[in-house]
Amino acid sequence: MTAPDTHQALTEGQTIQWYRVDRVLGRGGFGITYLATDNNLDHRVAIKEYLPASLVQRRADKSLWPVSEESQTQYQEGLQRFLTEARTLVKFRHPNIVRVMAVFEANNTAYLVMEYEEGERFKEAVSKAGGADELILKNLMLSIIDGLEQVHQYGFIHRDIKPVNLIIRNDGSPVLLDFGATRVADGDARHTSFVSVGYTPLEQYQEGASLTVGPWTDIYSLGATLYFAISGETPVSAVSRLAALVKKSPDPLVAATEIGHGRYSDAFLEAIDWALQFKVDDRPQSLDQWRDALQPSTLRSKGPAGTSPVLAARRAAKKTKSAEKKPARKKRWLAILAIPLIAVLAAAGYQYLQEQARQDEYNQLVASADKAFDDGDYLGDARPLYLKVLDAQPQNQHATERLQSINGRVEAAISERLSDGNFSVAEDLINQYAEVEPQRAKPLQGKLQEVRRDSDFQSRFAEAEQQIDSGQYNQARQQLAQLKSDGAKQSRVEALESRIREAVQLREEQQRTLELQREQREQTRINTERRVAEANERQRKRRSDYQRFVSSARLALQNDNVASARKWLESAKAMQINDADLTVLATRVEAAEEFTQKPLTSYEVSYARGQFNALKRAIEVKNLAAINELISPDSTKARLFETLFDRYTQITVRVRDIEAKLNPKRVTAVLRIEKMALPNGDVVYPSASYRDSSLTIERQRYSWSAIQW
Repeated sequence: MTAPDTHQALTEGQTIQWYRVDRVLGRGGFGITYLATDNNLDHRVAIKEYLPASLVQRRADKSLWPVSEESQTQYQEGLQRFLTEARTLVKFRHPNIVRVMAVFEANNTAYLVMEYEEGERFKEAVSKAGGADELILKNLMLSIIDGLEQVHQYGFIHRDIKPVNLIIRNDGSPVLLDFGATRVADGDARHTSFVSVGYTPLEQYQEGASLTVGPWTDIYSLGATLYFAISGETPVSAVSRLAALVKKSPDPLVAATEIGHGRYSDAFLEAIDWALQFKVDDRPQSLDQWRDALQPSTLRSKGPAGTSPVLAARRAAKKTKSAEKKPARKKRWLAILAIPLIAVLAAAGYQYLQEQARQDEYNQLVASADKAFDDGDYLGDARPLYLKVLDAQPQNQHATERLQSINGRVEAAISERLSDGNFSVAEDLINQYAEVEPQRAKPLQGKLQEVRRDSDFQSRFAEAEQQIDSGQYNQARQQLAQLKSDGAKQSRVEALESRIREAVQLREEQQRTLELQREQREQTRINTERRVAEANERQRKRRSDYQRFVSSARLALQNDNVASARKWLESAKAMQINDADLTVLATRVEAAEEFTQKPLTSYEVSYARGQFNALKRAIEVKNLAAINELISPDSTKARLFETLFDRYTQITVRVRDIEAKLNPKRVTAVLRIEKMALPNGDVVYPSASYRDSSLTIERQRYSWSAIQW
């Protein structure tokens, strides 16, 4: 086995199919994005390589292989999802989302080819001159929404929207990049969580758990991107907000309406806050709904069409507070009229002030009584205060009605406590009531005693029934005898005594039956253990054979022995074991068989021709190191040409008879030495014994072999 390559990224200048890697654009937990050149069309592209770093390692031949057998299934499932979703992304056509051009497999992984967009990153663009103005930000965001809506209509979400994934082209139009994290919004727990701190909502941290991702997830990220644009700061992470919520502390995220106040419109800032609501249900549920909040509302007759209930309540409270602050108008009196008026009223002033003071005291007394009544403090404060009101005004209808209402409410509260069985609270209320209304409280005291007695009987009957149910028959008989002497219902006591007799008789029958069943169970247990042991041994051997067949098939695939892999696969299938590994293995074998039967393409033949021509050039320039890199290590031709290089100053060769073949898939050719020049200038021609030599390069499933010479 070749040693693994610890440098996971492909090297500069390496080719994948007809793409040449120029440099790394970015890295993530699930892949690496390269800037590459399409050698066929001579233009630059961005290529995303599926590379879950925790599951695979890159070998010396640049192919990716799982680090362990445990990660094999997870890697293959992720690879298939990457391919399926990439083929869907190719269908998207919109000027404001990056175009996915192709997807292909190589190096035992898959590659997503995207259009390379040039321009200024959104993050740098909004950082200039203190940030962009509101109109520019709205137009940019509405364009992105139009494109992203097409992605949502296919049931996909982006999952990684943030300022660095937005590009402002030279013509001013925006484009959303990096669809490598895109997933179907299906709540599948197999999807791996993808997090960008500050721009990722809580539900994305917990994919496959109780929270579900959807359009609202991308809306949170769009809102966080606008938040960065107006504040220059990354929003507080969803995890920090959750920690504050658990501690019942204020939300650490400062609202956009506060940060952007005075620089942006209230409607625009409220739309950002709506998108950044912590709870999923408090956010817009679709891009169309949030678009209504971002667009001008001149055509609406009743306010914004899309508004968060949380923000609407905040706006209403703000208007109320503003209205309360408006000062009342004051009338201005003329100084000339004030002096005579005071003189005329001076005689009656003192009497008027005394009467006014008494009225204020009375009003305060009524207000205090009403407040105690509204607070439910009927006997403590409300009743004494209303009695004082009647002392001042015996005919006061309001106080009289309230006193009557207090009696009714206290008696209703006592009855409610008696019904609930809360006797201690009921007794306290009755005692308080008896101090002020002894005649009205007396029937309630009798009712309390009666209810308590009935409740005690019910509790003791229930205890006796519980003792019967648990087989404590002697204790139950004692309890019933005491109930009979205390005056409990005779019929109910006799009914429970009958239950005890029946239960005792039933228990004796059950004991006899149980003894017989116990003997039968013991014999059954012995027989069952013997059958289980025999079945386990058969199952162990069956599972061992199955694992051996599967391992042999995998080993055959690794050695490109497809026929042997098929034989072992069929043996494993014959075991009829439902195993996900078998499905994955069958897919790999079928793919390998399809690969061996498919003719070489013109591109593959062109690649082989290029390798042969590279060998020809290395010989003509006498580059022995290049020759050794191109040919297989076991070839003896390198030593022949090492001798020829020492003897001749120039060797002219030609590659001819290039031909593609199957079984195995390979390209063959003939390398002919045309002539050789001696140091003195003489030209000699090779003998037939070494003039022609055969060249063969094999097409393996994920790579090419070295040239067999």
